[in-house]
Amino acid sequence: MKGVRLHWKILFATVLPLFGLTAAVLWTVNRSITDQVQRNVREDLIRAASIFGDMLGARSEELAIAGQVIVQDPKFFSILTLPGSATDPQVRATAEGVAGDFNGITQADLFVVFDTKGRVVADASRDPLGESGRRGLPSRLDDGHPRSGILVDRGRHFQITQTPVLAGPRMVGVLLLGAGIGQDLAERLRTLTRSEVTFVSNGVVTGSTLEASSDRRTLAAMLSERATNRTTQEARAEASVFTFPGATSRYITVAGAIRGSAPGEEQLFAVQRSLDAETAFLSQMRMKLLELGLLGAVLSLGLGYVISRGITAPVRTLVRGAEEMERGNYDYPLQVRSRDEIGYLAVRFRDMRQQQRVYVKSLEEVARLKGDFIDVASHELRTPLSVLKGFLELLSLERLGPLTPNQREATAAMEGSVSALTRIAEDAWRVAQIQSRRLVLATGAHDVGSILEEAVGRARVAGRGRKVEVRLLRPSSIPQLLLDGPRLVEAVAHLVCNGVRFTPDGGSVTASAALDGEDLLIHVADTGEGIAADRLEKLLERSFAFRDTLNHHSSSTLEYGSEGLGLGIPIARGVAEAHGGVLTARSGAGSGSVFTLRIPARPAFQRNQEEAA
Repeated sequence: MKGVRLHWKILFATVLPLFGLTAAVLWTVNRSITDQVQRNVREDLIRAASIFGDMLGARSEELAIAGQVIVQDPKFFSILTLPGSATDPQVRATAEGVAGDFNGITQADLFVVFDTKGRVVADASRDPLGESGRRGLPSRLDDGHPRSGILVDRGRHFQITQTPVLAGPRMVGVLLLGAGIGQDLAERLRTLTRSEVTFVSNGVVTGSTLEASSDRRTLAAMLSERATNRTTQEARAEASVFTFPGATSRYITVAGAIRGSAPGEEQLFAVQRSLDAETAFLSQMRMKLLELGLLGAVLSLGLGYVISRGITAPVRTLVRGAEEMERGNYDYPLQVRSRDEIGYLAVRFRDMRQQQRVYVKSLEEVARLKGDFIDVASHELRTPLSVLKGFLELLSLERLGPLTPNQREATAAMEGSVSALTRIAEDAWRVAQIQSRRLVLATGAHDVGSILEEAVGRARVAGRGRKVEVRLLRPSSIPQLLLDGPRLVEAVAHLVCNGVRFTPDGGSVTASAALDGEDLLIHVADTGEGIAADRLEKLLERSFAFRDTLNHHSSSTLEYGSEGLGLGIPIARGVAEAHGGVLTARSGAGSGSVFTLRIPARPAFQRNQEEAA
């Protein structure tokens, strides 16, 4: 009787968990796929909205460039200096002809020339403005600079650029160029993004790829209502994600204000994907999962019956042997005399156990090789760390459920650890870029003082808890220079952090900058323990300064004497060399250190002169 009870006990204990596991796996897979599909659709739509913004930005630049080129052409300039009034038919006809020639090349939807009093001198537009659209234009540009924005006219909207026409310091007119935001643009965006696109101007649809007219009207009303209900201007400018119940399908929708539209104007766009079309394959997958679940249930029942009937005792013996092996006892006797599969398993287990004995001895060598492997593969950490950051963000934002205070503290601790790992991986990757000469700079106009301020701020945050004064001597006479600001901030921050790390409490680290002829000098001086001459020479020559893995001690708070990974100096030197400069240092044991980044100083206006030439 006991055997029967044990039989059913084992059967239930084996089968029920398998049933539950199968159901949980099927539910999780179905839920995960559904969520992932919707998440992918949202991400695609957000990218589509970004593409639209980039397209508007590119069109605005094209209009601005075209306007600048046209207003500087003597032939165009002449139409604003013709003798006579803008109301003179002959003057108007001549101006219209010249404007038509130019717009034949530009192909702008709007091409209107105004005089300084706001009167139309010539209109060569392919889609002329109405009187309401002209009233929405400023009659003059007081500051003499071009202006861009969105122009609304009779339920339409245009992306426009107004370019002043100057005669020396005097403005003699204004050129208006514009590109329509309507059906043609919606069709182009649909081709680019595989999404439905709709534009709305003050509740009127100006262009849409939605087939159902009822969907267009409903969407326009919904967009206007959502824009009105959003409380602040900043909120109105942000794109929102919501589900739109269409006549034939549900749409995941990303909507927002068109870039450049005036506050209070309902100039809106929406990009959409049919949720039903995107998830149509899920019905077939659910059926396949159900079939798989039934098959798993039958197999679980059969497997549980076999286990409960025949292998309880032998398995216990094997489990005990495994436990002894875990304790280091590889000689525990396995008293399984049967010649069936369990007996064969016992024999194979004995063989495996002996192989495991040999294998364990090889683990020490594997551990040593693993350390070298981590150094080589540090850049591979970036992808999983990005995934961890994403899930931590979801946890922090309580997208996966509410958090308790203890869970919030744990999440914050995890975020700090992930940030530390990310910083290590980024530093190692940066050194790899430098060593393989793949560090490409993105130079632009930057203020040296701001660069130093940001670098010092990072060091102060990293050195919280240390009683080392970090000073900044902000330069006052250095113009904006052509530099890669983020990389230079990174280099200076590493030097300042190193100074804090090797300066005892009560000391100081000072960052400053100055011009030396055609070079920019950035100094980081500390009052720390200093570096012996022979060690300093090797330090500047090595691409990787870390030396002793067994005695390594690092601290995320720049603890005094902790050596870190030794990547700071190589990164600073690599950034300097990428700018065409060098990293130098002077120091002595017990006298502090001064590290200097010497970089060619190229004023920002120099690029403008080169481009103009």
